[in-house]
Amino acid sequence: MYEGDIVLFLDTLKVSTIETSAENVAAQGGWGNPRLISWDYGKEINVTLTDALMSLESLRFMMGGAIKKSGADNLITVRRTAEVKLDASGLLPEITDKWGEPVGKIEGSKDKPIKIINLTKGYRTQVTEGTLERGKKVIFNNPAAEIEETPGAAGDRLRIFWTEERGTDADKGAVEVTISPSTFPGTYRVVGDTFMRSQKDGKDEPFQFVIEKAKVQSNVTLTLEAEGDPTTFEMTLQVLRDESGEEMMKLIRYDTQDDTSTISGNDYGSITSAQ
Repeated sequence: MYEGDIVLFLDTLKVSTIETSAENVAAQGGWGNPRLISWDYGKEINVTLTDALMSLESLRFMMGGAIKKSGADNLITVRRTAEVKLDASGLLPEITDKWGEPVGKIEGSKDKPIKIINLTKGYRTQVTEGTLERGKKVIFNNPAAEIEETPGAAGDRLRIFWTEERGTDADKGAVEVTISPSTFPGTYRVVGDTFMRSQKDGKDEPFQFVIEKAKVQSNVTLTLEAEGDPTTFEMTLQVLRDESGEEMMKLIRYDTQDDTSTISGNDYGSITSAQ
């Protein structure tokens, strides 16, 4: 990545809120103790961005995490589960995940055992060597029986838990964002594009805000709901003074017909001084 390169581009924002505030103190005195003079200090600018969609990169950006993609040297562990019903012969059917996709052959080892619960009878077992696949019989531990090893019966519902290592397979890749207690969001330049509509001619004109130094706040909420509208994601930025010490934010409107000599009451001319 190049210095000053683009880190994150968001084109699905719903709302961008810019809130400016400052502290105020006044000297008071005289009859009725009125305010005689006041001072402003402690200016703060906070920007809240509400995004309709999310990506792992935007989550990494907001949470200050580290992101990696699976590869030959970057194996990512994925913990998976599936539920099956044994066939008429008490054997495993084709194992599919919750999305209906075939899982195929599941590998079990001592470090990553396949854990199986018989939901019908409450038995449990683990496969520490070999595979689990269609047509296999599953043997459960049953301490209450004379023979502890009890095979699954026809119609038994099984819940299977296993672990996969995702690597370079394009169809079974993975991306992982790691959030640690010592990493936090950084400080970035932020450029926001929108438009303003001119009252004079009804045309839309490009409008932009530029923040040279914005600290991404660490407060992030992920809401997982079974109903209602899809969750939006809020990113809060605290504007800091730039390196020159003179600027916090710039508001820029461009491609306009305004000039410094007009006092016609349009957006730019209305704030110019009459000569």
